[in-house]
Amino acid sequence: MLDLAGKTFAIFGLKGTGKTVLAKHILKQSKAGFVYDVLHEYRGFNRYIVSNRQHTQKAIEELNLFVSRVIIGSKQIRLFILDEANRYCPPKPQPLPESILELNDFNRHYNISFGIIARRPTQLHTDLVELANYLFIFQLKGKNDIAYLDNLASGLGDAVVNLPPYHFVQVNPNHTFQVQQPVAIS
Repeated sequence: MLDLAGKTFAIFGLKGTGKTVLAKHILKQSKAGFVYDVLHEYRGFNRYIVSNRQHTQKAIEELNLFVSRVIIGSKQIRLFILDEANRYCPPKPQPLPESILELNDFNRHYNISFGIIARRPTQLHTDLVELANYLFIFQLKGKNDIAYLDNLASGLGDAVVNLPPYHFVQVNPNHTFQVQQPVAIS
């Protein structure tokens, strides 16, 4: 598996394509990983079960408090994954929550790998997508998503549309990409 130490990454894909399986695989590689578990899918992992799932001021405050106290404040977490990130980080012109802005800009200074998961890149704040070191993209079908991906890297949209089940495209920092085999479910 790719070394994600001190890196940012994003995982995208339709329901049931393998996003959570890949996130669990990444979490297993880290001895000090934590996931913000919005949909209660990460039993057995270090997780924070969210009390408010909607994009409201209270939900943003809950996220900011958790990240500042537990993720950054503990100085022991080395990987943080925000699942269902689109609920907290909608597209511009909405600003990113303070804690997510901090992690997105300074994660390597805290020695934390930071990942986000969402179904569609067009439903997420572009700073999280375009500043990510790596993108892992499972099958997508939406024309806006495909056009957006083609703007990131020529041919990326077509590659994502035509993926076999559970395969994903890994987009590297230089915007080259390659199709990856499914990760093993364990």
